Amino acid sequence: MKGLRDFVKLNLVIVFGVEVISNIAVAGLIGYFLDKWTFNNKVLFIIFLFLGVASGLYNGIKDLLKEAEKYEKLDKKDDNGNNNSNSS
Repeated sequence: MKGLRDFVKLNLVIVFGVEVISNIAVAGLIGYFLDKWTFNNKVLFIIFLFLGVASGLYNGIKDLLKEAEKYEKLDKKDDNGNNNSNSS
């Protein structure tokens, strides 16, 4: 069970990377097409690109913290379960 949990933790890194890159890509595409449609001077593209980076990092870190909290609760539950079974 411990090995599976380590594999799932490694998967979180991949999910974090995909989430950040996808937010940057979507915001970059929106900025590119809005810029192409309006001013055509790359200002909106750069603004939306920075918004995509900020959004991706914010959501990625928020998800990582949520998962870390979940694993802390599981580890505490496992520790309490092991302590109770050892003392019986």
